[in-house]
Amino acid sequence: MNISDKFDMLLLIKTLNDASSKYYNGGESPFSDKQFDNMLAALKELEEKTGVVYSNSPTQNVGAPVLGTLNEVEIVKQPMLSLDKVHTAEEIANFQSGYDIIASIKCDGLSVRLIYKDGNLVSANTRGNGYIGSDITNHVKQFLNVPLKIKKEGTYIIDGEAIIFARDFAIVNKNGEFKNSRNTASGALALLDMSIVKSRRLSFIAWDVIEGGKYNLYHYNIEEAESLGFKIPPMMAIDATCRDRLDEIEDVNNDLISMAKEMGIPYDGVVWRINDIEAGRKMGKTAHHFLNAVAWKPANEEYETRLKYIDYDVSRMGILTPVAVFEPIDIDGSTVERASLHNMSIMKEVLGETPYAGQPVWVIKANMIIPQITRAIKKDYGDIIAAGGCTVGLGGDYGVLCPICGGLTSIRTSESGVDVLYCDNENCPGKLAQRIDHYAGKKGLDIKGISRKTIEKLIDWGWINDSISELYDLQSHRTEWISKPGFGAASVDKILNAIEESRSDTSLEKFISGIGIPLVGSTIAKEIVKYYPTWEKFREAVGSDWTLFDGFGEEINKAINNFDYTEADKIAATFAFKQRSSSVKAPETAAAFKDKVFCITGKVHIFKNRDELKADIESLGGKVVSSMSSKVNYLINNDATSTSAKNKAAQAAGIPIITEEEYVEMKG
Repeated sequence: MNISDKFDMLLLIKTLNDASSKYYNGGESPFSDKQFDNMLAALKELEEKTGVVYSNSPTQNVGAPVLGTLNEVEIVKQPMLSLDKVHTAEEIANFQSGYDIIASIKCDGLSVRLIYKDGNLVSANTRGNGYIGSDITNHVKQFLNVPLKIKKEGTYIIDGEAIIFARDFAIVNKNGEFKNSRNTASGALALLDMSIVKSRRLSFIAWDVIEGGKYNLYHYNIEEAESLGFKIPPMMAIDATCRDRLDEIEDVNNDLISMAKEMGIPYDGVVWRINDIEAGRKMGKTAHHFLNAVAWKPANEEYETRLKYIDYDVSRMGILTPVAVFEPIDIDGSTVERASLHNMSIMKEVLGETPYAGQPVWVIKANMIIPQITRAIKKDYGDIIAAGGCTVGLGGDYGVLCPICGGLTSIRTSESGVDVLYCDNENCPGKLAQRIDHYAGKKGLDIKGISRKTIEKLIDWGWINDSISELYDLQSHRTEWISKPGFGAASVDKILNAIEESRSDTSLEKFISGIGIPLVGSTIAKEIVKYYPTWEKFREAVGSDWTLFDGFGEEINKAINNFDYTEADKIAATFAFKQRSSSVKAPETAAAFKDKVFCITGKVHIFKNRDELKADIESLGGKVVSSMSSKVNYLINNDATSTSAKNKAAQAAGIPIITEEEYVEMKG
């Protein structure tokens, strides 16, 4: 379809739709019936000539049914995965790997796949989890610009974004009922009433041809899609030498964003994609994203708001973490009104000596995810802010009372010089509630049915006073418990059964993770259990040097050795832990490879896989790390001529590169 025909078609569609809207809403049509019919005939002629029919064409009487439900569909051809994110021109240059790359605006909407058979739209689906999406075939027929027919034989599959242009969002949101265009588009695709979907004025922007493209170059296939009648995003190309022209990469990012703003396209970055389709396909994918493209996200944008008060979260160890609560703001489609200040030193650094109600603060979403206050207008005088009835000043002893028990707090300075606020009340129910919630939650034993609110009620009723082990005495309160508001025999028995089953249905690693050793979560616990598969063996090892283990620093070493295991020992004595099938020798007990650190890269052929080789090294007391550093003693790589990053790092640092055969010889 040539540009002139496309322009004439879109102009006729808009003119005729505007005239119809005026006529059916009580206004006067600007055209006579004859003029209207002549234009409609001209549009039909263009549709026959080009083979393209748009969903909003007045020649189509697309129905607007009310669906009973949204059906799930399996995503065909290839999964609809996400994109890996980058934030600098250097990262983009490194990604391109010597290939020409295409940059296009990353539309801020919902990913949609359209499927055509012999030119007819037959199916449409959302991305869902990448493998299973929702059938939205009826929805896309209500879009403003989806081609219902295209001039293409066979199967044609194209991915794109469901968005609402700025001009259309202004119409849809004239009463200010919607927060932003992305949420509005997302909500529309979940609706069952197609007449409402139509009123949301969604559009489709195509950004990748999945099947049916004629070329091996991405930009040719996208240009073909445009000739078939699809709207495509602003794009620019850079050749393979861009590694040496970082300024040009930055210019492309800025230019594309400027174009998106001018066109009214909602955006949230720029996509950079390998132009050679076959080369990109060979790069493969992870479970999360394909490796032939990355999404550049602009630097975190600051949003101004005003501080309301400081809240405090109490950890299971009695640490009070300050949290700034501010006037709600919208960032990237979500409402943000809280941001952690981490500790008292950071709070003082960010907000000054005296945070105050109404204090102007600037908030970002660090890495587009975590709200964070970057700066504030400080003053060293005036009324100090209040939180939950507790005075919250930053001078002297800080004057903060524990929001859980109302008890006194004190500042303790860590070895690194950081001020941390603690509740001094050893019997603070906040500490106990956090400890039990951690123990019974997903990071611990994952006991089903026992929520934080339930734990707090059990403490309020006096059935749990100072110990996690009291969970296992709750059966004695069953009769009274089932009479409590919000509970019944079924729900109480479900909780009690889950607690009892945890005695035999818990792995040792979950137990170690759940008992609350500082800095010891599931990852560290899994590493411990590889070497000490029983509670008894682990307890015997407490007091040894844990820094020999991969990833265990001095702080973890202190935490494991200084923890009070009295309560844990009492509980563990009643448990029959799930046993691991095998274990390896602990580093401190194996002499041959003690303190030797290995890194593995490339394919293996003596061992079944890398995991088997890793297990063999660890069984001899060695350690295996995933990345190169000065601590590595040997890099195992069967390809000595490899130009991989790990090989280069080993060569530069003078670290020996050995083959599997040489490793086997080393161990005798």
